[in-house]
Amino acid sequence: MTKLKERPLGLVGQGRIYQKVKQYTERVYEEIILFSEESSPQQLASCKIIVSCSDTWSPRTLQLINRRCRQANVALLSVYTQFDEAVIGPWVNPQTQGCTTCAELRKLGATSSQTDYELLQRYLSQEHTPVVSQTWLSSFSLETLAALVGEEIATYLQKPDQLRTHGALLFVSLETLECRRHAFLPSPACPDCQQLVEDRAELAMVTLQDSPKQGAFTYRISQPVANAEHLLASYVDQRTGLASALTVENTNLLPIASSRLSVELERTTVGSGSTLRPAQSKLVSVLESVERYAGLYPRGKRTMVRASYHQLMQQKEQALDPTTLGLHSPEEYEWSAQHAHHPGSRHPVPYHHDLMCHWVWGYSFQKQAPILVPEHCVYYGVPTSEENPLFLAETSNGCALGNSLEEAIFHGMLEVAERDAFLLTWYAQLKLPHLAPSSVTDPTIRLLIEHLEYHSGYTIHILNASLDHAIPCLCLLCVDEQGRENTPKAFVTTGSHPHPEQALLRALRESALFLTFRHSLDQDDRAQALKMLADGNLVQEIDHHPLVYSLPEAFERLHFLYHVQTKQIFQEAFGDFYRHPPECMDLRTDLEALINTYLMRGIDVIVIDQTAPEYQPCGLRAVKVLMPGMLPMTFGQRNRRITGFERLHQLPFVLGYQDHPLTKAEINPYPHPFL
Repeated sequence: MTKLKERPLGLVGQGRIYQKVKQYTERVYEEIILFSEESSPQQLASCKIIVSCSDTWSPRTLQLINRRCRQANVALLSVYTQFDEAVIGPWVNPQTQGCTTCAELRKLGATSSQTDYELLQRYLSQEHTPVVSQTWLSSFSLETLAALVGEEIATYLQKPDQLRTHGALLFVSLETLECRRHAFLPSPACPDCQQLVEDRAELAMVTLQDSPKQGAFTYRISQPVANAEHLLASYVDQRTGLASALTVENTNLLPIASSRLSVELERTTVGSGSTLRPAQSKLVSVLESVERYAGLYPRGKRTMVRASYHQLMQQKEQALDPTTLGLHSPEEYEWSAQHAHHPGSRHPVPYHHDLMCHWVWGYSFQKQAPILVPEHCVYYGVPTSEENPLFLAETSNGCALGNSLEEAIFHGMLEVAERDAFLLTWYAQLKLPHLAPSSVTDPTIRLLIEHLEYHSGYTIHILNASLDHAIPCLCLLCVDEQGRENTPKAFVTTGSHPHPEQALLRALRESALFLTFRHSLDQDDRAQALKMLADGNLVQEIDHHPLVYSLPEAFERLHFLYHVQTKQIFQEAFGDFYRHPPECMDLRTDLEALINTYLMRGIDVIVIDQTAPEYQPCGLRAVKVLMPGMLPMTFGQRNRRITGFERLHQLPFVLGYQDHPLTKAEINPYPHPFL
């Protein structure tokens, strides 16, 4: 019989699993103390590790034990059954994050069924779980569970770095006794072990660092920690992962991957990846899900400031004037007020400078100082409340993920520019030049265009939407010129990148996504789209926008994009690039040049660090980029924000698309087709 060093082993619980673990450990260890669920932290502190055993699943009881063990600074290992499975773990180190409550939150987030989600939530909210017999438990399963628990105890005492339940759960089928390990990341939403820092100005400071590139046209840096295998292992797990589902469909267009973000079932979020290779598509899909995770809510910092813009000005604080981000029209605010009583509504209230709301810290490159930004302008999933009212509809526009802060900022700016270019084109109905695909120098991209057109039957028109931007912005108009029955008539995608042909590749990959998931226009789709065509206010969700333009009847709204006389080749449209290709090998230099271009035009670049604690193992960073004055992407006709943008009215005139500044009456009244 082994004598534990320093302190004895403690057991708490009841039932058959408890009795079997007790028998098993009493044969091995000399010192064992039996506790009840009501034992105090002071009593538990006499042990080296506490093993909690239960025949049933009682999250609230487990949470209480978890909290007492943390207070007592004692390690915890739990074992219980959940329906037809037994769950062992996690092993909880009281001095670090990643406890039983974290595990429960991850299990809940990974649930894809509404019924299962509601059932798990009910269990999580119950004060006490009724004691019921576990009919799945047999003598064989009890012996197996006791042996697995005993193995973990011995590992903890002898080789703690090899614990299987460190940051993980062992799921044991009570029918087959198959055992599977599912790792999880500590949850920043955990009420028991979270260590969120208070958001403050000094944390928002941005000091750009050198970021060596792998090639002159490669705007992603190498990250040894974040290789593909490590990324997928860290974030994808069916039972406990940040992404709970990952599938890849090898279509005749491109391999398309989809991943489900495991956070909140009521806000199901899917990440998609479309590249030339299945493995790369899977990685892009997961990274898109991971990026959206950070953009929904503050994950790593606790919002501390609640004030009005007027109050902040009186306090001499640096704060962003929310009106510079574009507001909704008075008519839309009035409509929202009439519908604000609907359950779960996120209708914005009219903004004024005395409106009280929450603010988070960002960094202004124009002011070279931290700046306060309304929380709702940074995180698009934050609930609306009387304390923190919503006054504009925000999306993930400008959210970006990178292997470094510099990389994330760079790609966030590319997205803001791309969306602004498209919306300017749409609202002002600009007749953009068409680019000849035959002038593309990369044979792979030329072949991809032919491939997509051949297998889809669509004709792809390439439009130069760069306007006044510092980087190429392209728009693709894909048209079914054959007039096939039940086939969506047209759709639009966009892409931006310092290399114009890479911008085209990005837009082509987005096109493949649409072509894969939107095969035909059935009767129900057509009936819904016709109603939206007649009443644009019925366009309320992201999927509604491309649906309207699936109709042949809506194609006339795209004529200004389709019927264009001006033709260009890539070498003409982007002459400076082809004559003097970039040779810079440091992303920091590229980013500084991009930022300075916009600063010289009076457009600030504001960066809010959205990096979540879960990104640390892979060295990832996430940001939200705001560029006041640039048109923001919105979805839902009533959500569009076009008020207060001098750029919208002046730029078409400045660039020669019109002979006068755009008037309010001339702004395109129809919902945009962006997907």
